[in-house]
Amino acid sequence: MKNNICLQNDDSDCSDCEVNDKLICHFHRKYLYSFISLFLIFAITAFIGVILAGFGWFLLGWVGFWLFFFEVWEIKILCSHCPYYAEEGKILRCIANYGSLKLWKYNPEPMNISEKIQLFIGFGILVGYPLGFLILGTQPIFLVVCIIEIVIFFTFLIIKRCGNCVNFSCPFNHVKKEVIDRFLEKNPNMRKAWEDKGYMIKEKQKLVIDSSGFHVLIIFLFL
Repeated sequence: MKNNICLQNDDSDCSDCEVNDKLICHFHRKYLYSFISLFLIFAITAFIGVILAGFGWFLLGWVGFWLFFFEVWEIKILCSHCPYYAEEGKILRCIANYGSLKLWKYNPEPMNISEKIQLFIGFGILVGYPLGFLILGTQPIFLVVCIIEIVIFFTFLIIKRCGNCVNFSCPFNHVKKEVIDRFLEKNPNMRKAWEDKGYMIKEKQKLVIDSSGFHVLIIFLFL
């Protein structure tokens, strides 16, 4: 287990894991299909609208940005920090960027501020590129529909995926800290990288009864 990530184990190894039902720890096609489907609905609507607006050739630039963003840029700033990326092999197997080449080395550290800012910029270009042409081509219906689809796409991700995603440092991620702590305890390499960046794990609280206090309590109850 090169990167010492527990995701590399089979599902059967996770039956007794306390965070198994709180995180999407293993790849499942249903999660990938829902992600792709929602994005394609927006993309198809945008394609039709931009073509009708008379800017069809400019869609080549959008497709080119897709390839650059999903295969190069986002992989570096976001995906390379994800435990899924730590799995062996040259192809990424995850619930969003499945099939992308692992061009960069796995980085167990959390994302830094620069990477988070870059991610927002990248997403802004990704969804905003066709909207400008819809405005220039006076396609208000397609513009409104595309904006609604963008809102639905990100709302779905934030509500249904980001609360269970193992890429904890993503700015959209909202997994509870106690779940993150328990996951890091099971993955020492990732834990060390996070703690080196200042992250602090809250240890489990254990109920400890002081014997002298217990005796005093017993006496008090029988008075």
